[in-house]
Amino acid sequence: MDDQKTKMLSTHEAIEEIVKAIPRGDHLTAPEVYELALERGLKVSLSTIYRTLNRLKAHGNVITVSGDRGLRYEAVEEGPAHDHLICLGCGMTIEFYDELIRGFGKTVAQRKGFKHTTSRFDILGYCQNCRSKDETHKIDLVQDAVSAAVEKTEEALGQMRLALEQLRSRKFTKAYSPLKSAASQLTQTIEDLDYATGALSGESLLSE
Repeated sequence: MDDQKTKMLSTHEAIEEIVKAIPRGDHLTAPEVYELALERGLKVSLSTIYRTLNRLKAHGNVITVSGDRGLRYEAVEEGPAHDHLICLGCGMTIEFYDELIRGFGKTVAQRKGFKHTTSRFDILGYCQNCRSKDETHKIDLVQDAVSAAVEKTEEALGQMRLALEQLRSRKFTKAYSPLKSAASQLTQTIEDLDYATGALSGESLLSE
């Protein structure tokens, strides 16, 4: 839609045209629609964008997609209703259609005493890319924990050897401090290893 056409339309129509021009599969927030409106020469406020989008939704011209980043909008298109997979990490939204889900929505509505017209599901989770990044981060943390456990164990062994020498020399008082230090190091080692094993138990790495 060019700027000249935008100026010839009413604000309501111009904003509707902007939403309709969004490529299928893309979903924009109200601030993003606002930015597009400004780029096309519309003199509107963000509050006007929100009000117009709400009216468009009420009239059935746009639908909203929910996520932890707030509502996003898309134009209503002809054809069967579709559902969304929404990544909580990057916000990527994937449209899909599944007859099983349509049937599920109808069944639930009937059980609750509703007259079913249509169903829409927003499935929240993490895309493969975000899962991969998250897994890599967790692996790095596990490696750091195991490395710290090794260092603390080596330090504890040194303290225990020193304490043993003092004990063999009958210097019991001097043996106390290195033993205390060794015990502290080993306690921290156990905490590091507990974290590492706990993190790994929730990962798919154990099945590789």
